[in-house]
Amino acid sequence: MSAATIRLPLLAQRLAVTATVRRALSTASRPFHVTFSELAGPLSPECVATITMACAKANSFDLAALQGLSHALAQVEARVGVRGLVLQSGTAGFFSAGFSLPVFHGIAQADFERLWALSRDVFRRLYALPVPSIALIDGHALGLGCALAMACQHRYAVRSPGLIGLNEVAVGLPVPQWLAERFRDLTSLRTAEELLSTGASLSVARAQPLGLVDAVFDSSDDVAAAAHTRLRQYATAPRAAQAKTLEALRRDYLARFDADCERDTDQLWRAVGSSDTQTIIQDAIARLAKRRPSKSAA
Repeated sequence: MSAATIRLPLLAQRLAVTATVRRALSTASRPFHVTFSELAGPLSPECVATITMACAKANSFDLAALQGLSHALAQVEARVGVRGLVLQSGTAGFFSAGFSLPVFHGIAQADFERLWALSRDVFRRLYALPVPSIALIDGHALGLGCALAMACQHRYAVRSPGLIGLNEVAVGLPVPQWLAERFRDLTSLRTAEELLSTGASLSVARAQPLGLVDAVFDSSDDVAAAAHTRLRQYATAPRAAQAKTLEALRRDYLARFDADCERDTDQLWRAVGSSDTQTIIQDAIARLAKRRPSKSAA
């Protein structure tokens, strides 16, 4: 890889990336923190955006947390010159544990529909960004956490005990069609049928050869440096042509996603509101209460 391709010398770039990541991770008091790092010096508008998630104990989501992520994403969407996005965690051991299970216990239909609409909206906006995106996974990425990572163009992971997967079926929820399709597109129909139908989760080492994870690194510094190097490479392409190409590649999937909204919401509500699922969720919450830190499972 030449210095012409990476606009900073490799050592200087790694130091800059490490400093940026550590500044972001030091903002644990902010549930969602957005930073922008310039690609070509302070006079250039081109930059890479980083969203750092640090909400609740395991980056588990309720309505307020989803609203926070939506606001952070809006800052990225409004910034002129963004050429790439990094989505990462500031919570040790977790990328995101997904939805907080107590949110679903006894939830009213109107509240569920509001929550589900926002989760779909955040996923869609991440997936439809006109720039390349990379999820940096250091720890568990389960349920909605895995879905957010899958909304990104790439998933780079740190070698760790963390698991990744869509484990909705384990708590009585069907995997939505649009999410099953995305998982299938990244892996294969055979892999999707095997894993999604049981709610199984995998180590990142096992997930990589299946296509769910693109690359695995030994440390957080290594994964951050690799992500920024890759985004700098993407940024050498003409911006408008790149954006139009990404839009064309994603158009059909997004059309199906949008057309399926009403059926999808109705199917999930019937599952969440059923007495069988509510019993499974109540039992799961009781089990989680005995463990710390807790792992949400939806």
